[in-house]
Amino acid sequence: MQTRITKRTVDAAQPLAKPYFLWDEDLAGFGLKVNPTSKVYVVQSRVDGRTVRATIGHHGVFTPEEARLEARKKLGLMAGGVDLNKEAELDKLRTITLGAAYRSYVAERSLTANTLKDYAKAMRIGFPDWEEKPVTGISRLMVERRFDDLSASSPAQANQMFRFLRALLNYAKEKFASPDGEPLIPSNPCDRLTALKKWHRIERRTRHIEPHQLRPWFAALSPTPDDTEHRRAIKDCCALILMTGCREQEAARLQWGDVDMNARKVTFRITKNHQAHTLPIGSWLEAMLERRRKTAGASSFVFPAENATGHLLNHRKGVMEICARSGVEFRLHDLRRTFASIVNHHLGRSLSAYTIKRLLNHSGGADVTAGYIQFGVEDLRESMEQVEAFVLKCAGIIETTPVVPMRTQSQLRRKG
Repeated sequence: MQTRITKRTVDAAQPLAKPYFLWDEDLAGFGLKVNPTSKVYVVQSRVDGRTVRATIGHHGVFTPEEARLEARKKLGLMAGGVDLNKEAELDKLRTITLGAAYRSYVAERSLTANTLKDYAKAMRIGFPDWEEKPVTGISRLMVERRFDDLSASSPAQANQMFRFLRALLNYAKEKFASPDGEPLIPSNPCDRLTALKKWHRIERRTRHIEPHQLRPWFAALSPTPDDTEHRRAIKDCCALILMTGCREQEAARLQWGDVDMNARKVTFRITKNHQAHTLPIGSWLEAMLERRRKTAGASSFVFPAENATGHLLNHRKGVMEICARSGVEFRLHDLRRTFASIVNHHLGRSLSAYTIKRLLNHSGGADVTAGYIQFGVEDLRESMEQVEAFVLKCAGIIETTPVVPMRTQSQLRRKG
C-alpha cells in the first residue's frame, strides 16, 4: 500500500494479525512495517540484482521526518551497491570481544579439565584487561609488548599463554568471518612474535627416575598404617604410570570398564592424540589392579577421589610425600619419561623405533611408513613384560629378571 508517510498516517496505521507495509509515495523505497505490536521504518532497494530490505528504526525512536532523512542516506548507499544488512552484520562481528571468542572457543571443543584450567589461567593472568576488547582491536604491537612483559617473570609461561592466544585468534578469525567468508582479522597479530623471533627456546625437561633409584621409590609406595584411600590411590596411580608410560590424566581417568582382566589389558580412552591406547599388562600390575578392584566400592574409576570429576585430580601433596619418603625427586610426567628411557636404553636393542612409538602412543606424524605398520595388543605383550621385569628387578621385588623371549627385527622379518 502506498501513501505519504507522515505522523498522521503512521499514527492511523492499525496493527493486524499479520505484519504489513506502507510505502511512501514520494520517496521510493522508504516504508513503514506495521507489526502486531510495533511500527518500524524500513528502506528497500535492489543491490547487485537482489532485493535488500534494511531497518531504520522504531517509530517513537524516529519521527517520520527523521526516518525520511535517514532513508535518503541509506538508499543512496544502496544505490552505490552497499548491502546494508551485510554491513550491519560486519559491524556486529567487529565488536566481538576476546572474552566472547574465548567462551565460544571452549564451548565448541572437547577439552580436558587440565586444558580448560590452563586456558582459564591464561585469560586470568595474561589477558584480563583484553577480555572486553574487540578482537579487531588487538594489535601486533600490543601482542609484542604484552609478551615482553610476561616474559620478564616467566619465559615458559609467556610462550604457553601466547600459544593459546594464537590458537584463539586463529579460531576467531574464521569463526566470526563475514558472510562472504572474509576473515574477521586479516592476519593473526601473534605472527609478529614469529617474525621477530621472540619465542623463547625452553630446554626440554629430562628428569626421570634412574634404575638405582627404583628400589627406594618402590619402597615409598608400600602401604603404611596411616595410608588413606586417597593416598593409596596416588601410590597405585604412580605405579601404573611408571609401568605403562601413560600420561597423568590418562591414568587418573582410567575406568574399570576399560580394564580387561581376562585379556590382561587396559585401554586409555581420552588421550592427547585422541586415539584410544590399549596396552597389555604384566602379572605385577594385574595383581595391583585386582587388589584395587576389591576395594574400589561403587566408583567407576580405578583411582576414585571425592571431587567433582570423581577421579584423582589434585595429587601434588601425595606425590611430595612419596618424594620425601623415598628421597627421589619426581613429578608424574617424569614417570612417563622413565618408562620411555627404560624402553629405549635398556630394551632398545630388541625393539624397533616403531614399537617404542606405539608403546608411548605417539602419532606417526610425517612418517608415512609408521601409518602402514599395525600393532595388535599381543604384539606388545613381550615388550611390556620386559619393562615390568626390568623395573621389578631394579626395585628389588624380584631377584632376577625372568627371561622373556624377545623377537628381534630379523626374526620378525623371517616370520613375515
